[in-house]
Amino acid sequence: MPIPKFARNLLVSTIGELVGTFLFLLFGFGAAQTVNLPSSTNATVAGPDASRFLYISFAFALSLATNVWIFLRVSGAAFNPAVTLAVVVLGGTDLITAICAVAAQLCGGMLAAITIKLMLPGQEKAIHFAVGLGGGISDVQGFFTELLATFLLIFTILMVAVEKTKGTFIAPLAIGLALFVCHTMAIFWTGASMNPARAFGPAVVESSFPSYEWIYWFGPFAGALLAAGLYKILKFLEYEKVNGHQDKSPDDDLAPLIEKQNDLEKQLRAWGPRRESRYGSPISPYSRSNSHRSTRPPPPPPGGLRLYTLSGLEPYISPVEGKPVMREYEYAPTEREYRESRAPSRYAKSSKSMAPEDRPPQLPREW
Repeated sequence: MPIPKFARNLLVSTIGELVGTFLFLLFGFGAAQTVNLPSSTNATVAGPDASRFLYISFAFALSLATNVWIFLRVSGAAFNPAVTLAVVVLGGTDLITAICAVAAQLCGGMLAAITIKLMLPGQEKAIHFAVGLGGGISDVQGFFTELLATFLLIFTILMVAVEKTKGTFIAPLAIGLALFVCHTMAIFWTGASMNPARAFGPAVVESSFPSYEWIYWFGPFAGALLAAGLYKILKFLEYEKVNGHQDKSPDDDLAPLIEKQNDLEKQLRAWGPRRESRYGSPISPYSRSNSHRSTRPPPPPPGGLRLYTLSGLEPYISPVEGKPVMREYEYAPTEREYRESRAPSRYAKSSKSMAPEDRPPQLPREW
């Protein structure tokens, strides 16, 4: 029994979001856990540690870019409930698909955190990749930090991945760079979550939900709405026309010329010669034998020439091989035009009433 199209698409997108989010956060959590392990003195470096922050930033950015490149054509590679919210606001997906995607993303975050914890050696399997406020920052400051960082990330996604441009093929690289930049700014203050699934997984595994946990939900969602609003405003103002159509293809300039050439070809075919009968007169396109003929062109004779035209392959008999045959054309004149072209002029003399020396020469029948 075949699977309905909607159910199949829903299943594929859900699996893509689940596996993609799991792989993205798995390698990010693993890198953060490795670099945040306490030293032999059971103490980590106090204050901002640039090398440690750069290590984590690179790990999350490269992991996101890699998995977006893999799953972009599978599920859209959101891996983030905030990104899914922005896409829903813009009408890019339906509500049922979005709900399933968010559930898959949260499950992927939990599975990644559980996997890293199970892989840790030693008796105490404490995790060191959970997010939290640092540097004496307040809840409101942390909220706006998450909002602005998520805004930049999601606006980048909307402009390079959702909006199809010449640079869409390198959208995963641009998204990874945006995540790296956001990490360098926010990692010391809030942990640079920008993703409810990234904060939810470690919180569930650690069974720790601090009072400021709302920052990692409402901050990214507010940033997503802000990015979606700015994107809709720019689309309403037709921003692509301001920059001189930088995304316009050079082939677009040839489109009017090609269309004009096609119109000219149609006119030439409309008045082109028709197939001849055995009596030397052209066959009417409205005759029964002609109207019921097969649309498939007759096969070319052995050893004959093949002429390739804009309308396709047309058989033609070379004069060397046999009698020349006029090719049929796709566009024939109307019945009225055909009859008028065959009717003699009222001002012309009949050839029968002319003297033999005044009569026009007769062409051979084969022509």
